[in-house]
Amino acid sequence: MTHTSPQGIERLRAHVADLLERSPWYREKLAGIDPASIRSPEDIARLPFTTKQDLSEHHGRFLCVPRQAIAEHVFTSGTTGRPVPIALSAADVERLARNEQNALGTAGITAADTVQITTTLDKLFMAGLAYWLGLRAIGAATVRSGPGHPEGQWRTAMECGTTALIVVPSFLLRMLEEWERLGLAAHRTAITRAVCIGEPIANTFGEPNLLARRIMERYGIALHSTYASTEMATACTEAAPFAGHVVPAELMHIEVVDEEGRPVPEGQAGEVVATPFGIEAMPLLRFRTGDICSWRMGADTNGIPAKLLGPVLGRKEQRLKLKGTTLFPAHVTDTMNAMDAPPEFVMVCVKDEFGGDDLEILVDLEGPALAQLRDRLRAALRVVPRLTTLPRSAIDTLKWPPGSRKPVLFIDRRSEG
Repeated sequence: MTHTSPQGIERLRAHVADLLERSPWYREKLAGIDPASIRSPEDIARLPFTTKQDLSEHHGRFLCVPRQAIAEHVFTSGTTGRPVPIALSAADVERLARNEQNALGTAGITAADTVQITTTLDKLFMAGLAYWLGLRAIGAATVRSGPGHPEGQWRTAMECGTTALIVVPSFLLRMLEEWERLGLAAHRTAITRAVCIGEPIANTFGEPNLLARRIMERYGIALHSTYASTEMATACTEAAPFAGHVVPAELMHIEVVDEEGRPVPEGQAGEVVATPFGIEAMPLLRFRTGDICSWRMGADTNGIPAKLLGPVLGRKEQRLKLKGTTLFPAHVTDTMNAMDAPPEFVMVCVKDEFGGDDLEILVDLEGPALAQLRDRLRAALRVVPRLTTLPRSAIDTLKWPPGSRKPVLFIDRRSEG
């Protein structure tokens, strides 16, 4: 059962009609389909999927407006392939603002807040643009501090009266550790909540992971996770910490499917498939995000029934099989972040001589500390990847490749050679 409401069916019918009228790509892919025939979840399941490869190889055919109508160019992150350009019209930029106004409002951000954005707002990064637009729509004050410099972030928060952060959670932990190192107390700031991006802070619904617990042990801050992608142009944010990402049904239809593209039952994990509504320049249908999440039914901030997505367990393309054990890079990251002093590290995966996965962790530890890490990984994962000591400077070079908007912790070389 997919829990698609009658309103959701109607939005999908209108969306398919729009694609047939305006999209060169979908006019061909949906040939012979009458939008009026879409009356049930089973009818939706017969519509074609869209993949990142489709977007990459046939980019121009997805564009539904003339070039002069493009207001913004952004790029996907390129986490599992070459970054893909995404065009936004002026109407799409306005929609992005409404989307993020809704998403940040779901996390409790109001016009009374001063919100510090600790991510980049440039480098063709849609999310940074969305955060700023959403905060302006809410009426909150913004502090565009950007990434890096943990000590400087705290100084800025003190000076500006920051009440909320938009932050990568592992960087928030570094900020707290730096604050402690300086002999200061985090409660001296006005910060009460953080909207966490880029990394999961939960193992499942309602269960904070090791990283989140380490943050909360240092400072009793409310942590709200948010989930989005450039292609979705829509964010799903938690109304309460660890409660699940609320899918805004008026802006996007979400499915969770198995390897064969069939809906998975409530409570089970599968690949997130997104159909964002109301996009003018590059509308998409049933886009396979590659993100693996579980789902359940819950409610939005108004008590209206809503689909909730669990934490991102990993990328479909990044699933690993080590000595018979299935895991995602996020499992390794969570274990590393649980250490008393999290090391700098990068994971590199290649194929071994038998065609299996061979994961190596490059880490700035040696001696007893390296042995302790090996024991932690064995206890947490039931398998130990290869560990190689590398200077922090060399790890940073791998972690921050030229042009990167965020740290790269997993380098997948299984397809090379």
